[in-house]
Amino acid sequence: MSFVITHPEMGIYLGNCMGLGFWTKLDPAGQEAAAVFPTREEAESFMATWDSGKPAGVTLHPVIPDMDNGSFASIDACVAAGLEGWDPTGPAEEASISPTTAT
Repeated sequence: MSFVITHPEMGIYLGNCMGLGFWTKLDPAGQEAAAVFPTREEAESFMATWDSGKPAGVTLHPVIPDMDNGSFASIDACVAAGLEGWDPTGPAEEASISPTTAT
């Protein structure tokens, strides 16, 4: 069992590139899997390196990694662990629907 980092507003932490963190509810940047940490301690140590530190509200959720020799958990693995799935192409845009009136 490994752990993914989750946040109620940002979603599941997917990883980082060039100093930018990617989260499922903000900008998944095409990522189809989440970074996993073998222990809670390693996840906590990793977040301690972030410039702004560990965000308030973060939790660690157990998951069974299934990609890249156990380094990542696919969308399916995250859903199987009880987490919300995501669209790798980006967060869903809320539809703007105008009410219509029948005449």
